[in-house]
Amino acid sequence: MKRLRNERGSVVVMVVLMITALTAIIALAFDFGNWYSAKRKLQNAADSAVLAGAQDLPNTATASSTAVTYENANDSGFSPSGTPTFPDSSTIDVTLTKDSPGYFSKLVGINSKRITVHARAQVGTPTEMHNVLPIGVAQSAVCLVGSIGCFQSAKTLTFDDTTTTSFNSSSWGLMDVSGGSTSSSTCQGQASSSDIQTWIQGGYPGTLPVNRYFGGVNGQKSTQNALNTQVGQVLLVPVYNQANIGWCQNPAKGGFYIVGWAAMVIDQVIPDSDWNPHVKTLHVHFVQYIVHDVPSTPGFSGFGLKTISLIQ
Repeated sequence: MKRLRNERGSVVVMVVLMITALTAIIALAFDFGNWYSAKRKLQNAADSAVLAGAQDLPNTATASSTAVTYENANDSGFSPSGTPTFPDSSTIDVTLTKDSPGYFSKLVGINSKRITVHARAQVGTPTEMHNVLPIGVAQSAVCLVGSIGCFQSAKTLTFDDTTTTSFNSSSWGLMDVSGGSTSSSTCQGQASSSDIQTWIQGGYPGTLPVNRYFGGVNGQKSTQNALNTQVGQVLLVPVYNQANIGWCQNPAKGGFYIVGWAAMVIDQVIPDSDWNPHVKTLHVHFVQYIVHDVPSTPGFSGFGLKTISLIQ
């Protein structure tokens, strides 16, 4: 009987130890869950900070201020403060660190857990574009990224096909965005007025790469009417650096060499007086615009269109 009592005492001790260990495990599991949630919240704060700050690049001072605002809007208590850094003019980095308190873990000597997260966003220039209008704008007329006083400023664009000289010096033109080629002799300009009208009102459904030749087309009354339905809207348009009336097997309409993309707003309805048989005028301004889900290269080599993506 004495031995049985001793064994019973040993069992009680073992049960107590097991219950204590199990309680500690459950307690730690609870705190680990809290720390995991805290890390996810902190990572969201870092991600939103760099994505917001990148929109202000290459102005690093403004980008830094914007990023800090988004950090504090999504979390707090950083140690040290989450001041962004800039590996280059198109990239923003944020590292956030904070101590997340332990509750039950204090029973085993763990008062808090230090959490550190990192995020990096980069600005890029699109190399392909979809939903563009069949309107090419001369590189000399659009705004370069970083331009001072160009974006939002009123501009007058003129297309004149009266002579070869006037065609080459025009600041815009209509083009067949379905007839692109890497050669000025094989591009085409065969789109109908119905095609042009559809693409103006809904954007070209295909994807256009840069560094391609596209044939020009004539502007009908239906084209004028279609453009008038888009007044005040942000329109994505190709940018050309060369135009030639002899390109694209299209001697009467010529062609354009596309090197990038811009975002344009038509400021007023086009009156008949601005839509003559040979001379057509648009009153517009250009804006900076963020596009999504298109291939891009890092940096600011474009005309106001840019991509922003998390790269770390």
